Amino acid sequence: MNVQYLRRVIYDQVDRARLLENEIPRNLGHAALVGLAASCRDTLGEQARLLRRSLSLLDGSGEEARIAEALMIVKHSSREIGTVEAYGMPPLHCRSKQAMFLNDVLSSMHSELGLPFPCPAVSCMSNEYYFSHRPTNTIYAPLSEAAFLLHMPDFYHELGHLLLDHSGHDAKSRHALAGAASAMGAIDEWYLRQAGKMERESAPALAQDSVKWMWDRWRSKWAEEAFCDLFALFAAGPAYAYSNLHLVSKRDEDMYGLYLFAEQEHPAGEARIRLLDAGMRLLGHGREAQHIMREWDTMSRFYGDPPSEYGRAFPSTLLQEIAEAILPALGRSGLHGYLGAAGAQGGEDETTVALLLNDAWQGFWDKEGGGFRRLEKELVSKLAEMSRCAT
Repeated sequence: MNVQYLRRVIYDQVDRARLLENEIPRNLGHAALVGLAASCRDTLGEQARLLRRSLSLLDGSGEEARIAEALMIVKHSSREIGTVEAYGMPPLHCRSKQAMFLNDVLSSMHSELGLPFPCPAVSCMSNEYYFSHRPTNTIYAPLSEAAFLLHMPDFYHELGHLLLDHSGHDAKSRHALAGAASAMGAIDEWYLRQAGKMERESAPALAQDSVKWMWDRWRSKWAEEAFCDLFALFAAGPAYAYSNLHLVSKRDEDMYGLYLFAEQEHPAGEARIRLLDAGMRLLGHGREAQHIMREWDTMSRFYGDPPSEYGRAFPSTLLQEIAEAILPALGRSGLHGYLGAAGAQGGEDETTVALLLNDAWQGFWDKEGGGFRRLEKELVSKLAEMSRCAT
């Protein structure tokens, strides 16, 4: 590689890091955004220093090994700078009324739960529903979410991802990690039995490979998603299960989605509903669980049958074991889960975000016509007032 070209690339990336650092606003007006800004500055400053030091590798002999090392630094720093630009800068620059409202709401959720890591920032620029970006500690949500409540419980699911990232650094997160590890043990035991049975029966190679794929999916993706679903249920109560039902009914093309040998990120929608059903019954929300399953049974008539391998991927006994591993661990963690109207996270007679979201879902089922939308607007206003006072 031409050394002069690589030097020019390094200077270009240093200039990009400096420009982005200068573009970080100073008066942000929210603690989570202040934290994000500090993290972005630290990352950009560190990458600029690394890039400048890499120039010394290009001085002198121009040995191939030194050039290769400098090139690796350039690639790493370019990725880090690009991450800040793509995920860190949008919430810092797009501080709309909607975004600031959702930052206040998430701050209240975070405080009510007693989470042991810094509160994430919120960006209203998602084009992928809700998702969390761990390197910047940011949760992305669609712009319109600030005006509606039925999907807002999904914030708790994303907080679950960030809790797992933090796990092990304090007593609360160690309990969460222990629950996740116990669930993984149940998954491994289940698939060890399945793999052994198929081998003894000389099952076709494709069938054995499909079981290995399911096991890998659980270990690499689905177990974490199951943890986050159960954490959100623990934190938000039935409102999260209703929100998940709402999501599956509106967005899932196939509620029995099982895409063998593909990079399937989430368990099938139907399996997530059964997992939440098991979790609700463990947490004492049996009445709501029955209601959701009635609605689910009605909706499921419009779908076809599950694929033949579906029962091996999402057996009810395994889903029950996962719920029994994770929810008690969260209960022992010292985190403040949903207690219903009898006692909110913050104390008796105190309205919390989770309680208000459950009120919204109750209104959704109770109100006819435009009555629910009027109620929802009132609850959004109440949530805005609550969250402003809390922050």
